[in-house]
Amino acid sequence: MRQLNTARDVVNALGGPDAVAKLTGARSTKNISHWVCRARTFPARYHYVMTTALQKKKADAPPWLWNQASSKRR
Repeated sequence: MRQLNTARDVVNALGGPDAVAKLTGARSTKNISHWVCRARTFPARYHYVMTTALQKKKADAPPWLWNQASSKRR
């Protein structure tokens, strides 16, 4: 399984900003750009839907990218 460590890697693995906007129901790709460039994390409410989509692509990302608690440190 491919390990992704940045928000940008996750967005690219899921098919880019348009695909992520559609997957999450985001209003526009500007939201996605904000997550990648400024916040560098995703809203916690998208953890399940995005990690499920990543699993289908044989990829994984750390929970902290969605502000989720993890036993591992960043």
